[in-house]
Amino acid sequence: MKYLLIIILGCISINIKGQTHDYLAEYAKGYRGGYIKGQQSRDGALEFVAIGDFGRGGEYFQKDVAANLAKAVTGINASFIISTGDNIYPDGVASVNDPLWRLSFEDVFYQYPLHRPWYAVLGNHDYHGNAQAQVDYSGTSQRWNMPARYYAIKKSINDSARALFVFIDTNTLDPESYGATYAEELREQDSTKQLLWLDSILSNPGADVQWKIVIGHHPCYTAGNRALRKPYIRYALENMLEKYKVDIYLSGHEHHLQYYHPGEKFTHHIISGAGSEANESLKPRSEVDFFAPIQGFVTFSILPRNILLQFINRKGEIIKNVSWYK
Repeated sequence: MKYLLIIILGCISINIKGQTHDYLAEYAKGYRGGYIKGQQSRDGALEFVAIGDFGRGGEYFQKDVAANLAKAVTGINASFIISTGDNIYPDGVASVNDPLWRLSFEDVFYQYPLHRPWYAVLGNHDYHGNAQAQVDYSGTSQRWNMPARYYAIKKSINDSARALFVFIDTNTLDPESYGATYAEELREQDSTKQLLWLDSILSNPGADVQWKIVIGHHPCYTAGNRALRKPYIRYALENMLEKYKVDIYLSGHEHHLQYYHPGEKFTHHIISGAGSEANESLKPRSEVDFFAPIQGFVTFSILPRNILLQFINRKGEIIKNVSWYK
């Protein structure tokens, strides 16, 4: 639905066409940060944004992404932001006081609309440094949330329906990671314990949970650079995702935007790993429903029986809408 707001400032009238009521309400209160043309926001929906692989000190178009992320968050009045990992390049952080927090996060995503909860997972580059410091930063920052290396939260859609979000550490599920310098730290995390925990969460989500979304750094399916590698994360997770009818598996790691719903499968697979570096000449290397090798992010709008995804690039363009019913 399109809206028209006319604001009179002295003798000057300002017309804002085609924007959501959420954006218009913020504009009326003084917001002037711009908007995403054609963005949709739906009454009564739980709306949020997902971005990943972003922390490059503002370089590789990270600042462009941040500026349009703020516009998109305002347009749908997003409740929160999800990070799919690789939060700080190239080697994570050394501590909660590492200057890289400011260089790659605080001073890039500084816009007021982005000062709302961020829920994050650990990527492989985050393990290059002090992974625990990213957990501990939850006690330093008012918006950064990573209470543990894996955790779950619920968000209300309406009075009778909620969505379950399960954040996991896929680094421990990737056999190739055990050849890295941080292998001993991975062994200490106990991948079997995490999988048992995941099983317990998904098997008993609660009667009011209408949507189940699992977030990890490594994808189960990719048409990107790693398409020809063995899909170890798929081996580790897919049976459980399908068994408990998880609606979405959301990941990063690959530096592109992607949507894929494998035939005969229940779970929809989404990659949002284009927060900074991306290779725009990359062609899809396997079957995929949508593939965009450009910096950007994904917005989500969830109603009890329907979901809408909007893929937005670094230029502030909506490049794909995806919607389905339960």
